[in-house]
Amino acid sequence: MLAVMDALAAEDQVTQRELSRQTGLNLKKVNFCLHKLLEKGYVKFQRALHNPDKRVYLYILTPAGLKAKSELTYRFLKFTLDFYNQVEAKVQQTLAAMEKAGIERVVLYGASDAARMVQEQTSANGIEVIGILDEHYQDQEFSGLPLLKAADLQKDEWDGVLITALENLDQAERYLKEAGVTAAKVWKLS
Repeated sequence: MLAVMDALAAEDQVTQRELSRQTGLNLKKVNFCLHKLLEKGYVKFQRALHNPDKRVYLYILTPAGLKAKSELTYRFLKFTLDFYNQVEAKVQQTLAAMEKAGIERVVLYGASDAARMVQEQTSANGIEVIGILDEHYQDQEFSGLPLLKAADLQKDEWDGVLITALENLDQAERYLKEAGVTAAKVWKLS
């Protein structure tokens, strides 16, 4: 909904097809969002006067729609910041536990925002990140760290692997097990 409202706010009058192109949503989803916005009084529509196709309507965000968009944006930002703070707290707790366990050199599994947070915080914990393991990430490096493959790991160069992937944790554990990493060396954000 927010993407549709953002696109409507950016243009004076816009069609469903234009909304679809701007938001990346298919027409069916755009239509659904518009109907919900119309029901709530956040959008009004009018027939396009200078279009030979009489089925074309222009959609306009109402003042109530602008207010609702602001509230949605605020809630989205608050949710995002709350989530970021929760992940950051988990990163701090996990790094403290790793340091206490004597972990000095770590490989991260999962190129993600959590991996960036870990990288930012490791200098304070005395832990060195030597690379990132992620079979789906295509570049040679991530956030300045080399991208590793399971075959690249030299067991004597690292003390543990920290899973920083935010999804598919079971798949991550399976991948690491198949790569020969023992469960005792695998850490998760607690």
